[in-house]
Amino acid sequence: MRSPKPRHTVYRAVLSSALFALALLPTIASAQEYRDVKSNGPLHLRGYGSFFIEGTTHYINADVARGGTTTGTVADGESMINQMYVQFMLPLVEKGKKHFRKHFPIGIVHGCCLSTKSWQTTPDGRMGWDEYFVRKGFDTYMIDQVGRARSGFDATKYNMVRTDNLQCTASGTAPSGNSIVCQELPAVLIATDRFAWNVFRWGTTPCTVSPCASTTIPHPDLKFPIKNIGVGPKSNLQFYNMVIPDMTTTLSGAPAPADPAGFYNSPAQMVKLASKVGGMVLMGHSQSSSFPTRAALQPESGCYPWQGKSKCKVKGIIQLETGCFGNLTPDQIDTLKHIPILVVDGDYFAPPRPPAACVTMMDQINGAGGDMKYALLPDLTHGSLYPGSPGPMPGIEHMMMIGTKNIEVADLLIGWMSSRRL
Repeated sequence: MRSPKPRHTVYRAVLSSALFALALLPTIASAQEYRDVKSNGPLHLRGYGSFFIEGTTHYINADVARGGTTTGTVADGESMINQMYVQFMLPLVEKGKKHFRKHFPIGIVHGCCLSTKSWQTTPDGRMGWDEYFVRKGFDTYMIDQVGRARSGFDATKYNMVRTDNLQCTASGTAPSGNSIVCQELPAVLIATDRFAWNVFRWGTTPCTVSPCASTTIPHPDLKFPIKNIGVGPKSNLQFYNMVIPDMTTTLSGAPAPADPAGFYNSPAQMVKLASKVGGMVLMGHSQSSSFPTRAALQPESGCYPWQGKSKCKVKGIIQLETGCFGNLTPDQIDTLKHIPILVVDGDYFAPPRPPAACVTMMDQINGAGGDMKYALLPDLTHGSLYPGSPGPMPGIEHMMMIGTKNIEVADLLIGWMSSRRL
């Protein structure tokens, strides 16, 4: 069937080649094993691409730029840091509905030690959330945290130490007892198989010895492609191909400020993205679960202090795996009470749930007339989030966006957004 004539000239220029390529997209999309990727049929778009939210520059000398090497042509000058990578897909609107936008755009950011890949093809080759949200009519923007993957980080201090432009001082010891000989160098968080097993709550007990299979077993009702996890030597490493070093501690905004309105690199950049597209729903997971709330409280959001819905560019907040604040000020509550908020936690958490910060935050926001919901997936009751919302969804753990029930969770989020006209 011939696609309707697009409204945007940029789409008209790439229509013929884009539709052919996108029809093949599920077959060639990135996954840990090419042979596992399943076809989901043609995906019709009016736009596809990537860009950066602008970072900041700082001057470095040639010695630091080269890291002390004598080869290459790198010279002194301005170096870019804190830039944020964004990849987007914009669904083709239905014929006769060119001027109708069913949903606000959605911006989605990953958690610790991961990247935008979290939301794309699952380790066992099924459809990820970036494609699914597009198929459901959302302009979808996938974000790499500043300090991770294709976004920028600040490598300056490492080369300054290497070239003696920065003197090291010793301070403290590591848990192993080894001395920390250069406190000036930011730590790099490197996730291991045991780290993932425990933090992502895959096993019946914590993993204490790798391989974890020797000390624990997966939860019997776990809704995750367990064959793709792989823990220990010579195991299946499909999932762990997704895990990359976390360089966020190199940034000027690290560590995260206690004040939810304090400057923090990725939330500040997310606000710029929301402003560029005229407003969006923001979703964060795990390490970034608090980012949507932090973004709404950044000065450039147009939301804080509250000046009205038309000026506020954060239209909705979805926080996966908590991210609540128990220290909101009255002015912050006054802003957040105008923005629908959904917090979702998966299964296998030790009680109590919701955590105390979420209880406080909900009491404050809902008490002020706001709309904040908390969903613990295994304890859901029918209709508790919106009319017709599902009942219990057990076995869905930390990485709910790539588990075997990822589409059901996505439908829950879409149902909540639709009920709020987001």
